[in-house]
Amino acid sequence: MRGGKKMNEFYEAVSNLFEELRCDFGEREYTVQPEEWKEAEKNLKQIQKKLPLHLEKIPEREQNFWNKYLDQLEHFHYEEEQRAYYQGMMDVVEFLINIGAIKKSTNVKRMIEKYAR
Repeated sequence: MRGGKKMNEFYEAVSNLFEELRCDFGEREYTVQPEEWKEAEKNLKQIQKKLPLHLEKIPEREQNFWNKYLDQLEHFHYEEEQRAYYQGMMDVVEFLINIGAIKKSTNVKRMIEKYAR
């Protein structure tokens, strides 16, 4: 994987910047909430309510495995959401540069080239 370490360093720097710009969900005037997302959230909440009852029916060793798995899955989805958010921000910046809405900066161009795959 070419530039993997540099890409991770770049990702770190960009993610720190975007984290400062990002507001909490409740503070935004506008949020993206597609109907599919709302339905998926509702379905997940219904299943999560039933989960403890199902877990207590299985041996403790199995409970521990599934709890670890679910924790890791939740963490992965959080990280994937963050990655998608940052990628979206990068795509917007690139789009705005390409349509001439913001001036092309040689510093930005060099930075992107340095960390591109």
